[in-house]
Amino acid sequence: MAQSSNRCHCSVPCCSNNKQKTPYLSFHDFPADAEIRARWVRAIRRKGGPSFKILRGSTHVCSQHFPPEDLNTSASGRIRIRQGAVKPCHPSLRSVCLQLVASS
Repeated sequence: MAQSSNRCHCSVPCCSNNKQKTPYLSFHDFPADAEIRARWVRAIRRKGGPSFKILRGSTHVCSQHFPPEDLNTSASGRIRIRQGAVKPCHPSLRSVCLQLVASS
C-alpha cells in the first residue's frame, strides 16, 4: 500500500529515497502474507532481527525498486504494487550500492 506521509523512507540498503526528497515516487508497505514478505526481504538483501524489523505502516520499499509492469496506477492516481510482485534491487541502484560498499 502506498503511503503519503512525508516521513516515509525506503528500507532497501543503499537507497536514500524518502517521500520528502522524492515525492514523485510511491512507497509501499511490506506484504502482510508471511511468505511473500520473506521473499521481499531476501530480494532487498536484508535480514530480519534487531537491526531490521518490519513494522506495518513504517517499513517501506520505494517504487524505484519495481519494474513498471509491477506497478498499477488507479484512476485516482494511486500507485499500487501488483499482487505477488517480488523484484530485487533496481539495476541502476546496484552499481551505486556496490560503489558505496566498496568505499566503506
